[in-house]
Amino acid sequence: MTRNAGIADSFISRANIVKCASRLGAEIVNVRLSAESPQDVLCAIRQLVRDHKVLFFRDQTHLDEVQHERLVTVLARLGQQSPLGRPPAPSPITEIGSDDHWFTNITSHVDPGLSVLRSLAIAPGRRETAWSNMQAAYLDLPLPLRKLADELWAVHNDDSPETGDSKAVGANTTVSDHPVVRLHPGTGERVLALANFGGHFVGLQRDTGRKLFDMLQSYIIAPENAVRWSWRVGDLAIWDNRAAQHYPIDDEQRGVPLDNCSRELSPRAKCRRSGQRGNAPKPQAARAA
Repeated sequence: MTRNAGIADSFISRANIVKCASRLGAEIVNVRLSAESPQDVLCAIRQLVRDHKVLFFRDQTHLDEVQHERLVTVLARLGQQSPLGRPPAPSPITEIGSDDHWFTNITSHVDPGLSVLRSLAIAPGRRETAWSNMQAAYLDLPLPLRKLADELWAVHNDDSPETGDSKAVGANTTVSDHPVVRLHPGTGERVLALANFGGHFVGLQRDTGRKLFDMLQSYIIAPENAVRWSWRVGDLAIWDNRAAQHYPIDDEQRGVPLDNCSRELSPRAKCRRSGQRGNAPKPQAARAA
């Protein structure tokens, strides 16, 4: 827990915080979420997200689309309480979608780092997704692999955000490099943030990059770093997508992120048009300070 955990304890009883796994995840019970919830309670929830990486709320069936949007708007406004001179957080982005035709949901990216997902319908037999602790995954890396990750940059292009595949891209396609290891702005922790880059790394051939991606991803989705959630209609999850990676529980898709961590581009990312890319920079030259 952080030193501010007492603030959360003042407004949400510890008896209502049920830890779900050893390294992340907590279910909050006896809390009915809404835009009209006391501001102190919603601030406490944001703090608990920081502490536990992902929070779960059962049976929030009273929320409809409008009420969901109002709730995430309030959460976004609370997140804008930052030091004078910083730009305000962007408006919430809300999507209604289906993951692999089995999980219909509303997903809201409240502000950089915070996401909200509420289930609308679930196909029989397909009820689980998982989150993993990306900070714990980084610490689990053997020292030589950790040093490699510290120097590694991933390539993302906006033509293929889900896989990172390098297709024939036009001159207007934005190609950007992102550090694989990032500093969490709220905690200062180093996190292993592979997001949706799909194994395309600066300075590495695609086959080599894919093997390295799979190796690094295996630390993220290791059982000791994960928490599983069995969904019911009306359940809601709130997570810090800079610290926790969300993915389905599926033999063929395990470890493929459902949320797009690259939605929040690193301020140190190197972006350029594909028609102007030229030679890829060396990771050492592009490394974040």
